[in-house]
Amino acid sequence: MALRKLLDSRPPTPYFKLPPLHVVFLKIEDSPRVVSWAFGESSATPTCTKLNKMAIISDGESLAKITLFEAVAGKVAEGEAFFMRGHTLVGKSPPFLINVGSGTQFFRASKIACPAELLARAETLLHPASPLVELSQCREQQGLISIEGVITEISAVRKVESGREALPLRKLTLQQGKTTVRVSLWREAAVKPLAVGETVRVTHTKSLKTEYGLQLNSTNFTKLEKQLQTGIELTIIGVLEEEGATSSSGPELLEVLQENGETLRILKDLWGPNFDEALLKGPLKCTACVSGTNIVKLKLI
Repeated sequence: MALRKLLDSRPPTPYFKLPPLHVVFLKIEDSPRVVSWAFGESSATPTCTKLNKMAIISDGESLAKITLFEAVAGKVAEGEAFFMRGHTLVGKSPPFLINVGSGTQFFRASKIACPAELLARAETLLHPASPLVELSQCREQQGLISIEGVITEISAVRKVESGREALPLRKLTLQQGKTTVRVSLWREAAVKPLAVGETVRVTHTKSLKTEYGLQLNSTNFTKLEKQLQTGIELTIIGVLEEEGATSSSGPELLEVLQENGETLRILKDLWGPNFDEALLKGPLKCTACVSGTNIVKLKLI
């Protein structure tokens, strides 16, 4: 129980030197981290990325998750045991987190046996569950959740000061049925290419109740997954270029009219002159890949 005792006990003094800790590295996974960004008028580009790793360690009875910064990530290996020396604790109260820095040493040591149940828990700690819930049920959920909906609004990427860091932030509104929810995308999630009209699944979000209502925030685990319908057959009879209709990244969008009276959007670059020329000869029979109300692939039949 050395690991659990360490995390749950407050050191006697702020400068207390922790004893060496005998642990096995059950899981290690790449976890790159952007540490600096270049900001444009409505965009952000990574300028420096650290190749960190995320690790799950155990003393055979308890588990802990630690970040292995780029400078020390190559000193350990998955499945091997070490005595860690020179680590510190961070946090204001128990349970504390273990901090591994450039001064931390890893001494190869005897093996540690871990039951299968502990290995399963390590996998869950590294990849936490995030059940998919209806937007209308978000307010009732606790912990991490995944949601899905059509993007009805999306902001430009803006710069937000957080402590000593400058981070990218983008806000979007998702709609599912009659329910709409605002989502704040931080860091890497904020710079993913998205457009109004697309259907997207946002995983591992965390809810926050504000004076303006419920808001969901992305986390370090968040992934954005566009929901696509493939092999859709369309008959396009007209195209409209709307002034000011742009995607999140800036390119112009067109609106196409189908034979059934419904409309979809498509990037102007994706439409191109070939479809314009073909449309002059009559309705276009096409197969498409569609996300929400946006065509992301289009091919003449």
